[in-house]
Amino acid sequence: MVASSNKTHSPGRTQPNFLQVRRLLPALLLLLLGPPPCAGQPVGRDASASTSPPRNSAPSARTARPANALGLWLGGSVATGGPIGNISRARFGLLGVRYERLLVPAPSADARSSPSLTYTADLFPLLLLSIPQRAISSPPPRRPDPTQDLHTYGIGVSPAGLRLTFRAAQRVRPFVLGSTGLAYFAQAVPGPWGKHLNFMFDVGAGVRVALTPHLLFTAGYRYHHLSNGFRGRINPGIDGNLISVGVVLSR
Repeated sequence: MVASSNKTHSPGRTQPNFLQVRRLLPALLLLLLGPPPCAGQPVGRDASASTSPPRNSAPSARTARPANALGLWLGGSVATGGPIGNISRARFGLLGVRYERLLVPAPSADARSSPSLTYTADLFPLLLLSIPQRAISSPPPRRPDPTQDLHTYGIGVSPAGLRLTFRAAQRVRPFVLGSTGLAYFAQAVPGPWGKHLNFMFDVGAGVRVALTPHLLFTAGYRYHHLSNGFRGRINPGIDGNLISVGVVLSR
């Protein structure tokens, strides 16, 4: 009987151990499922650093190049005479309206510091020309008054022009250019032995300064040649050294 009573009470001795294990189960689950506090902090810092942009990152300076532009400019001769024309002491001035079309790179390309090539076309609503007659070797018969100066005005057009601009994305942009066209004067140039219709071309260099994203100031030098192309009895030609200034509006 004593042995049997010990057998019946033997499970009672193991019951306290099972209750202790049940009480420890929630704590064990929290340790297994919850992330360690020390390991979570550096991971959070790395994640935020990888997603947030740099504080000192500057915005991109690249902008799309405008395709078209219009400009207004004027020029005047500071001296005449050169390798082609023979008339000296002449004075030449002009007022020009210019259309520009970007060729290279494409208008949709981002602006960079690489050179750009632009097509230009000029309309001249006013050309002014003054020539001292004593500066011309005229064939006989001479004019009654060979000392009379020629003062005339005209209109012109230069439909074929190119400009190569350097540092096209900077505020100050040097350039070289060239163009060719026609000029028609109210009087025959360089005198009655010449022609009303004359040919002209120029080459030059200068600088463009961006005042705003769409407004530029331009200034430069041009070597300008004017002659009738040997269509008249005389064709001495006029080489003008011009200084030009203007503004350009792009969109």
